[in-house]
Amino acid sequence: MNYLVFYLLSIFKMAQQPQTDTLVIPQNYFINPVDVPMTIVGNFGEPRKSHFHMGLDFRTNGEENHKIFAAADGYISRINVNSAGYGKALYITHPNGFVTVYAHLNEFSPAIQAHLRQEQYARESFKVDFNPKPGELVVKQGEQIALSGNTGGSGGPHLHFEIRDKLERVYNPMLFDYKLKDDKRPHINFIRFYPMDKLKLKASSFQLALKGLNGTHHHLPIVLLNDTKVGFSVNTFDKINLSEASIGIYSMSVYDGDKLVYNYKADRMSFSENRYVQSHVDYPSFLYEGRKSYHKCFVEPGNHCPVYDNLIDSGTIDLSDNKPHSILIEVSDFVGNVSTLKFAAKHDPASTAFKPVATPFAKLFDPMTTNNFVTPEVVLDIPEGRLYDYVYFNHSATVSQDSTIFSKVHQLGNYNTFAQDYMNIALKTEGLPLALQAKALIVYKDKSGSLAPRGGTYENGMVKSKTRDFGTYFIKLDTTAPMVKSLNIQAGKSMRTTKKLVFSVKDDLSGIADFDTYLNGAWVVADYDAKSNSVVYKPDSSLPTGKYTFKIIVVDERKNIIEKAFDFLW
Repeated sequence: MNYLVFYLLSIFKMAQQPQTDTLVIPQNYFINPVDVPMTIVGNFGEPRKSHFHMGLDFRTNGEENHKIFAAADGYISRINVNSAGYGKALYITHPNGFVTVYAHLNEFSPAIQAHLRQEQYARESFKVDFNPKPGELVVKQGEQIALSGNTGGSGGPHLHFEIRDKLERVYNPMLFDYKLKDDKRPHINFIRFYPMDKLKLKASSFQLALKGLNGTHHHLPIVLLNDTKVGFSVNTFDKINLSEASIGIYSMSVYDGDKLVYNYKADRMSFSENRYVQSHVDYPSFLYEGRKSYHKCFVEPGNHCPVYDNLIDSGTIDLSDNKPHSILIEVSDFVGNVSTLKFAAKHDPASTAFKPVATPFAKLFDPMTTNNFVTPEVVLDIPEGRLYDYVYFNHSATVSQDSTIFSKVHQLGNYNTFAQDYMNIALKTEGLPLALQAKALIVYKDKSGSLAPRGGTYENGMVKSKTRDFGTYFIKLDTTAPMVKSLNIQAGKSMRTTKKLVFSVKDDLSGIADFDTYLNGAWVVADYDAKSNSVVYKPDSSLPTGKYTFKIIVVDERKNIIEKAFDFLW
């Protein structure tokens, strides 16, 4: 097809679609994009740290450099190369208005790779994100576009694959008739109960272990609960044939008697919504109990993810009639394998199921309004829509004996409170040298004691920044340049057989902001992988034999710079 005709047809078809509604989902349109039998190690909607997983992770047998194919006719509409996130990624726009995404790639096909190199050299940057014109890189269904890899934030070799519409809404690829062999029911291991009325925020949850046969679970005798409204969460996950991975469920429904009071289905969401996973699951359990997914069967007031419907009272169960309620929970995978949990729940004020907990607090934060906490030494400003539920907030400040800390150590809330988006934070400096104000940054210490930079700008005696975490904060200085060392250059040994130069690049606090690499004074492309702290340069095979100098310049977020040169033989 002539690329101009193709482009005009694509625009026409996309214009026909209403921008506020779903597109018509085609069947048998997209093919397997990997050169191995199709199976997955991750699925759409699966809970991950700070996000729902937004695509399918196709298995590549734990190996890199498998062929990756265009899932349908289209054109390369975006090329994105980064040291984290999706790593090396391609986007293909199709005539039906959908866009397929291929992430964590090792390298692109020759024509696409040449286009990438041209852009990188024009910008003198490894990191690029740009949109080729519709007619420049047209591809056919089944055409090889790349080799699979493990770049960016990938935890192992695989292909991350997405299907989006032009509004950047991401769809469950299984809706497009990807057929995966699956005769396994979801697993249900525990049910957890939460007080949702007078004892909410004042009493602990509790859980019961479950046993089942052929996907049917019962818990007897009746569960007696000492609050008049309750919510549940279910520890559940799915399995699929030909894969060892535990993956996410597709849907979950809750019935109170014959009333459907809650329904969750992982069909579509936007990237601005995928952080709601922190509200959808019991997130402290996910973080601190080996990534266990307790899917809540109720929706908190600040959770606006579009994966719920048929809600009655947000999915909570009203037990104020003091009668037994017959509860049915159905958990399903995409192909319709269903596991069920049946039990009875009843309010009993004499029950001790929900045990009181001490709840000292300075302020009660409301998820429906702007919230703030202000003292002369700390400011926490939380815009409306950042919190999922009501929060008892407390604060303490202590003087540190650590001479490298230039503020009090502030405990802002607790680690089990999470924010949907950024909050504004400011800390007052103490003893900060005037000449080093630009080197000061806010540091977050997580529950395990690990430090994470939060950056910031010095202004009128305070360092101001943004964060999405509650917990421990203080100010430190970063005056130390990043560290760079060669991992494979040896004196007197030619690198021609090795084919690449590998360097370790690390920073002790604020993080790598940028880097540049030069061969004999001319800028060259080198790949940077943030998770392995490595920079790799692959000289052109046509490079003449001889002695060369490779220079690398690295700058961290506080603008500390290191420049090192390495001589090597080729």
